[in-house]
Amino acid sequence: MENKASSGGKQLQGETASDSGRPEQEALAGITGPGQLAEERKKARIRELLAELKELRAVPRSDWHAGFEALLRIEMHRYGEMVKIESEHLLGEEPPRTDYLIVKEEEGLRMEKEIYRKFRRHNIIEYKNPHDSLNERVLRKICGYANFYIGTAEHEGDIPADSVTLTVFRAVRNAGLFRKMEACGMLEKGSIPGIYEVKGLTDLPFRLVITGELEGPEYAAYRALTEQAQKADVGQVIAEGGMETEHAVREHYRVLLDFITKKNQEVIDELRREHGMANALMDILKDEIEEKLNVKEQETMVSSIRNVMESFGVGMEKAMDALKIPPEQRSVYAGLVRRM
Repeated sequence: MENKASSGGKQLQGETASDSGRPEQEALAGITGPGQLAEERKKARIRELLAELKELRAVPRSDWHAGFEALLRIEMHRYGEMVKIESEHLLGEEPPRTDYLIVKEEEGLRMEKEIYRKFRRHNIIEYKNPHDSLNERVLRKICGYANFYIGTAEHEGDIPADSVTLTVFRAVRNAGLFRKMEACGMLEKGSIPGIYEVKGLTDLPFRLVITGELEGPEYAAYRALTEQAQKADVGQVIAEGGMETEHAVREHYRVLLDFITKKNQEVIDELRREHGMANALMDILKDEIEEKLNVKEQETMVSSIRNVMESFGVGMEKAMDALKIPPEQRSVYAGLVRRM
């Protein structure tokens, strides 16, 4: 990264020397190493500016997306470092951006659930909550996302077209759109109920996943992402979350169940009256209770994140790297930074 940021940016070396007593400055010591070749420093600076641009342009995400992202991270956690999730991934130097990009670091990895079975190396995911539009215009726009991602100069041909897939998740189908597409031969039923293959709009694998039509206990969490969740599905999510032992995954379950609770309070109240479910739910949500007791600590950390971002012209993710904030806590702090 260059010592000078464009448009009046400050020098990292000078700032570090003058403010060495501040915790965020000490944390940044690890990223202010010896200079590199000018071209490499220029590229690093471009990446940081793009990260800042992403944050500045970010539209506040709905709680629907928070719930779906928690579920997505629960699903992908089992694959460890073999799978990477990027939310609101900028597809090039300028918008458009996609909701999620899932990158399989090992191309031969076989995904367990059928809805992810056709994933390739780069997988673009769009999530539409029950109130979002899903029509032909939206589908064509998503196809454009994929073409933009493949063709952008930033990648310099590193993303072959045959390594990309498209998937749209939505709780319910648009009946009119489905009738029209099926009549034209543009929509075929997939391997299991709830999966539909889109034909004719792109030569890339393109799936629509209607979560409300998915069957089986393994898809209970997907069906629960609605305002009319079934008691059995919510109970299944609580039971699975209660059995989870890894802290990071339990945090995702907490976010997911917090969302489900907001949208389905009556179902949650009914489950709380069942002794076993009440205990499991409280066990999962206890981290949230503890967080509320640590509000002051969070406010201090949020202030440090903002100080690093503003003083050194780096993005939020870079600031959290410098402050050594654990990955499982970053979504919480990201939300707090944007709200302040």
